[in-house]
Amino acid sequence: MSSSIPFTLIIADCTPEASIADCLKNLSSWSPRKIIVSNNPNPEERFPDNLVAESIFCDSKSILRLWERGIKESKTQWNLLITSNEIVTGQLKISIEKQVKNNPNSQELFKLKKKIIFLKKVLKYPLEWPCEFPSSLVFIPDIKNFSLEPGRHDASSFLEGELVHFSKPSLNESVQEITRLAENYADNKFLSGRECGLTALIFQSFWQPSSEFINNLIFKKGFREGYEGVVFSILGGMIPLLGLLRYYEKYFREGGRIARNKDDIKNVLVIKLGGAGDVILATPVIRNLKNLIPDVKLHVLVLKDVASLLDNNPYIDSTTLINFDDSAQEIVKIADSFNQYNIDLTINLQSTNFSTKVLKKISSRWKINRSYYFRDKFTDVLVGFANTYRSVIDRDLDILRSIGLEPVDKFTEVFPAEDEVAWAKQFFSENGLSRDKKTVIVHPCSSLAIRSWGIEKFALVCKNLISEDHCQIIINCSPKELDSVAPINNLAPEVCVFSGSLRELLALINEADLFVGNDSGPSQFSAALNIPTITMNGPSTSSIYRDPDLFQGQHYTFNKEVHCRDLFHSQCMLKTDPVTNHPVCDEMICLDFTVEEVTLKAQELLKSSGKRNPE
Repeated sequence: MSSSIPFTLIIADCTPEASIADCLKNLSSWSPRKIIVSNNPNPEERFPDNLVAESIFCDSKSILRLWERGIKESKTQWNLLITSNEIVTGQLKISIEKQVKNNPNSQELFKLKKKIIFLKKVLKYPLEWPCEFPSSLVFIPDIKNFSLEPGRHDASSFLEGELVHFSKPSLNESVQEITRLAENYADNKFLSGRECGLTALIFQSFWQPSSEFINNLIFKKGFREGYEGVVFSILGGMIPLLGLLRYYEKYFREGGRIARNKDDIKNVLVIKLGGAGDVILATPVIRNLKNLIPDVKLHVLVLKDVASLLDNNPYIDSTTLINFDDSAQEIVKIADSFNQYNIDLTINLQSTNFSTKVLKKISSRWKINRSYYFRDKFTDVLVGFANTYRSVIDRDLDILRSIGLEPVDKFTEVFPAEDEVAWAKQFFSENGLSRDKKTVIVHPCSSLAIRSWGIEKFALVCKNLISEDHCQIIINCSPKELDSVAPINNLAPEVCVFSGSLRELLALINEADLFVGNDSGPSQFSAALNIPTITMNGPSTSSIYRDPDLFQGQHYTFNKEVHCRDLFHSQCMLKTDPVTNHPVCDEMICLDFTVEEVTLKAQELLKSSGKRNPE
């Protein structure tokens, strides 16, 4: 062919097998410029040694997208579009050379007849599954402004000669190809802009596969090809079925629909109906939401007892309080109060029976119900979980990822006010606590006995730190726990006992050098304030509540791997207290840490924490 005729051969390579080698050998002596667009990062490994071609990587499973990427690089008006499993016959080459000598007035497409080889058999009839765009010769007047639209080619004429199409040689590879085509089907259906709800999906999933099967078997004459034709027809019918299911999974359950419309999100409601530590663990989601959608108004629904932990949070526009014992009428009133904000997206970060009932009553364009213990209900996106050991923070941030928002960080945070910090300093002064000494806050209590390391052991650690390191100890407990910390007072009478509000506790921890406690909310406070923390982990999987990326270095967790621990606490719940209905464990092997090792770790962290400047 004359080199004066501008012409580019664009090969879409999305096949894992070595068929591209045969395709390229067939083209090695043909002179047009060759561009290979591949979703394989290293397609050159399969190229013949004497091939002169350009290679472009494109991360797409769509042949149409690969061709479009190649056309952008071609710089010629005539382009031959084929795939890496196709062979251009000699007669077809001559026809193409003749055709490109005549430039049409507008964009035009010439189709290519195909000889199909399927399951290693040469077929009499051209059985080919629905494709986004046919292999063809196209003329594009303006290479910078083109559109390869599916469907526009139906009435186009054929060139003389054939393209030999090597379809899949085995049933296994054919199923893989059907999966790829189903993915493209799902994407194209979503891009069409016509939303398909679950009811319509069920209806379409019955008649579309049946229609496609009959079309392949009867009208495309698949029945004339015997076994190969039957396989082709059955698998072809699976494309719309799998495509519809994948469409619903990807764009409804996995959040693609919200991701496409995330610029429309103006008001977001975050529901976190958990304890004190749970609220702290929600702060990364709150911060990332506000930073990734700066103009969004962020509203939070939390339990009344722990709502103060979110005071002064600069990312929150409004906070609404609720209690577990609120009546049905009160819950409806709270849910209706959000109508004034026209909530676009509601995120339930702790899916329990109670929070899910609340979510059901809230009017919102979209709802996400993130759970790893309970069944997700009343939700538009299913986040779920696939890894037992991922942290609560990462699981929560998966919600943002599912709707097209990539979190930038995951640290927890709280915001003590200036007057609260001043109060803490005054507390030190009034209780004879020196600013020159290291201060350790100890939280020895737990709402569940199976999480408690033991008051007596905490008492011994306090005694050791006072006698050996001259530390000053503040014991934190609630008013109803004052009697339970008496053994510490008896063994180490120098300790100062504090029983105040959550905000006051935050301020005191902020002024301390070390926090030591059970697996409970206050250990999350100290980590959020970046105060060195020692936690005694009990029956919980440690990495869930203490993200390994955050709890390291100065934040240390005593954790013992035991055979009876699992995500659902199945062994722990076998025996319960008949009065409190709380789980009871007679062995407590998960909390088998010695006083000596906890004391040594505390001394180590205190030495590395530096000295406070007296004020």
